[in-house]
Amino acid sequence: MSEVKLKLILNGPLKAEGPVTVVHPDGREEKKESCYICRCGKSGNKPWCDGSHAKK
Repeated sequence: MSEVKLKLILNGPLKAEGPVTVVHPDGREEKKESCYICRCGKSGNKPWCDGSHAKK
């Protein structure tokens, strides 16, 4: 099994380096090698970060 690494980016998203399986509330699964997950709640593409945290 490969190691999953989570990196907290200062004033930004959570970077997950995988392989990562993201399970959505409806049960749908997405497999990714890496992804950026929104931590601020402003993303228009949740759960993924779209850079909205940096927009003024």
